[in-house]
Amino acid sequence: MATTRSRRASRRFLPSVQAAANSDRQSLFTSAVFAEGGWHAIRSDLEMRGWSHAHIEQIHTQMRQGWPLTLAVRQVAMRMGTCPMRSRCLG
Repeated sequence: MATTRSRRASRRFLPSVQAAANSDRQSLFTSAVFAEGGWHAIRSDLEMRGWSHAHIEQIHTQMRQGWPLTLAVRQVAMRMGTCPMRSRCLG
């Protein structure tokens, strides 16, 4: 009787299941870090200054594209036409 050889699946191009599971768990706990600090700190600062959720999401999008915080805030305020009352310059 001939024995059949089992072939291992190549892992050359696909990440292993364990590596994918670990990276998913790590992505839950990591956040984006910008020159002004971590995103969680920036977001809480914007919330305390009165920015709405829609504004904050737009600011985050601008910062992910490479804009610094001060310019991202200014751009979002001009684009949406609104900003919080008694808002101060962040720079």
